[in-house]
Amino acid sequence: MFKIIPVALFFLSFFASLISNAILRRLSIKYDFLLDKPNLIRKFHKKITPATGGIAISFGIIFSGLFLYAFDGTSQNFNIPSSSSIFGNQLQNTDINNVYEMDLAEGINIKIQRIDDNSFMIIMPSGEKNIYEIDSSGQETSIPPNNIKFNFSKFAFGLFFFTLLIQLFMILDDLWGLKPVTKLLLQSVCVGGLIFISEIYIISFGNLLGFGEIYLGYFGIPITIFCVVGIMNAFNMIDGINGLCASLCLLCLISLIYATNGSYYINIYSLIIPVGAIMGFLMYNLGILGDRAVFLGDNGSNALGFLCAWLLIFLSYPENQAISPPTALWLVAIPFVDAVGVIFVRLLNKIRISKSQRDHIHHKLINLNFSEEAIFSILISCSGILAFIGLYLNNQYAEQSFYSLYAFIIFCGCYYLIISQLQKNV
Repeated sequence: MFKIIPVALFFLSFFASLISNAILRRLSIKYDFLLDKPNLIRKFHKKITPATGGIAISFGIIFSGLFLYAFDGTSQNFNIPSSSSIFGNQLQNTDINNVYEMDLAEGINIKIQRIDDNSFMIIMPSGEKNIYEIDSSGQETSIPPNNIKFNFSKFAFGLFFFTLLIQLFMILDDLWGLKPVTKLLLQSVCVGGLIFISEIYIISFGNLLGFGEIYLGYFGIPITIFCVVGIMNAFNMIDGINGLCASLCLLCLISLIYATNGSYYINIYSLIIPVGAIMGFLMYNLGILGDRAVFLGDNGSNALGFLCAWLLIFLSYPENQAISPPTALWLVAIPFVDAVGVIFVRLLNKIRISKSQRDHIHHKLINLNFSEEAIFSILISCSGILAFIGLYLNNQYAEQSFYSLYAFIIFCGCYYLIISQLQKNV
């Protein structure tokens, strides 16, 4: 039963998003709200298009999340063994959410994860799970299956709340337009709010340069705000052709599912649900269902960027470290190098950074007479290859993450060299 839950959740979020997109795009057209109109500067679509895709993705995630919360408390059966005293002693020096591996016999090992101060989970080689509570006398007691609850941490609550909040703010931008400074302020407030609630931020870059650990201390708070706001705007900037922004987020989430081995560092459900919701949106955004597309809108692209940025930070956090900090760059490489390149060139040419121009990678490829379909295929294929390289380096050089950083710097140099040549040929 446990093994089919991820599949069921995927299809639940997929169809919830699919239905939400169908309903919201009709309402958008009927009542004339959140409609994206083409112009001659940046928006080269031919039809007035509903920008309700981001809201529909959120509906899919919320519906599936509520179902998971209800289901998780009543229906899981993990075939719990009768005794755990040999395991509980191993957790004395293990932090919350950290995973300890223990060998039972040659070639057989289990994973033990501390949930909170008084309970822990045992993950058997078969994938079966068992949760225990530690009472006042230090003895471990098995929790019956119908008492197992979904572990909704402060980080999970904050991520859910502030993702919706940033989306609400950006809906105002889609409807009436907000000043760039106002948007940056609202984005920063949401990032700061999640840091305050979860107490999670970038506290270390790891052995980034090969000379030892780089600790940031409280300087990590403004650095985290800068990084998350930057990734949010990078995803917003790359949202220029159908399917691109959402598919880049999808690739990032799938890569994280692989990097975390399905669970152990983060509940696999929290990654599968948005994957299904995004794919439901892509059915309309890519024109697979119906001839009228649906766009993410600024609210959707910012929310997806916020989600990806925080998951990357959480999973590179020292206590959860499934990926190294440089690996996070590989998983969002295309939006990152595009945004950095565009900002640098605009500053160099004394052009206002927030000014709308056709100077992103997809615009340059369009100027070279590539079709939208070809551009989508090229950029998603490149992103997939880069994610594979990042994950490979993450696995092979876990203790020497500086190799991954140096490789990424080489990639950036090659990328900007190629882009400069493309610019000359336009």
